[in-house]
Amino acid sequence: MMERRELLVASAGGIAAVLLATRNVAAEGAAATSTLPTGLAQAASACTVAGSACLQHCLTLLAQGDKSLGDCAKAVTQMRAVCEAMSTLAAYNSAYVPRLAKVCIDVCSDCEKACRPHIEQHAVCKACADACLATIAQAKLVAA
Repeated sequence: MMERRELLVASAGGIAAVLLATRNVAAEGAAATSTLPTGLAQAASACTVAGSACLQHCLTLLAQGDKSLGDCAKAVTQMRAVCEAMSTLAAYNSAYVPRLAKVCIDVCSDCEKACRPHIEQHAVCKACADACLATIAQAKLVAA
């Protein structure tokens, strides 16, 4: 039977091994983080937020009978889905980022074009279009 002292020594050794392993994993993670496409993750996240505001505005106007923002609402819905995925994958430095970046460029381009005609009347459409352009610029840096 193991005595208390032996148990404490064994436990301390195990804890030290876990701490050392954790430190090594953290150091490796920090090194990997320096290569993350953080600009793309941030731009896509900002695009998702701007798109949410734009979509809410479009839905409000659509509910009031104004169908002029129907195409904008469709485009922003698709953009939000892709940008949400893009921001998540870019944050994790996924191997899929370069391929998804190509799709992101296409979807954000379509959204920007749908929002652009409304920028004089609707500030949220301008913010969304500008966010799409920023995301496109970042996506081009990593697209395969």
